[in-house]
Amino acid sequence: MASIFSPRGLARPTTVLPHARSLSRQMTMHVAAAVFAFAAVQVWAVASAVGLGHSRLLTVVALAVLIFGVVPFARRFERQWHVLGRSALPSVGLHLRFRRDVRRLWIAALLVPVAWVGTVMLTGTAVAATF
Repeated sequence: MASIFSPRGLARPTTVLPHARSLSRQMTMHVAAAVFAFAAVQVWAVASAVGLGHSRLLTVVALAVLIFGVVPFARRFERQWHVLGRSALPSVGLHLRFRRDVRRLWIAALLVPVAWVGTVMLTGTAVAATF
């Protein structure tokens, strides 16, 4: 008797995509870790700047940037994925968007603190050199 089903050995492997809620939970963990990494890199950069003789006021500005700039951005980003997790179906496009967003999040978390503190240090040095 012939079977309409294909033999087990000839079946094509299927990729299992994570559910959107799973991606939402993973994004929450990535956002929390990225904010922590941002704060750690920022503390290192500000401590280095203060050690090189820049104003101690930079520590207050760094804290304000973290509280008023990064935390609301991270919360909005996390909320966006929370909404996607409740409404989206698993798909290749959603998974690619997740990977792209995680990549962008980590690049920003590691490069932005160094970039803005470096800019403040260069600007402060340039302003001090003119006077």
